[in-house]
Amino acid sequence: MVTAICAKTDKTVKEEECTKTTEEVTVTLVPANLTSISGTLTTRNIIMANWQKAMWQNILNRALRMLASGPFRSHFFSAFATINGN
Repeated sequence: MVTAICAKTDKTVKEEECTKTTEEVTVTLVPANLTSISGTLTTRNIIMANWQKAMWQNILNRALRMLASGPFRSHFFSAFATINGN
């Protein structure tokens, strides 16, 4: 978990509002659900574009396993992937 002293506004924490201090203060945990990474993958490769949903799910499951066991595993509270489309 990341510990920080931050100003919280409307359930968001902005990095520039966080400070480090040596004074005696109350430090709270930043909830993992406040940090998220999301994106969209688009392909124009004819072979990959025709992959079935099950094939994409297999690829995403491998990516999730790599996040859970790789060098960055301690930086993730949880991870999930969803597939939209056909």
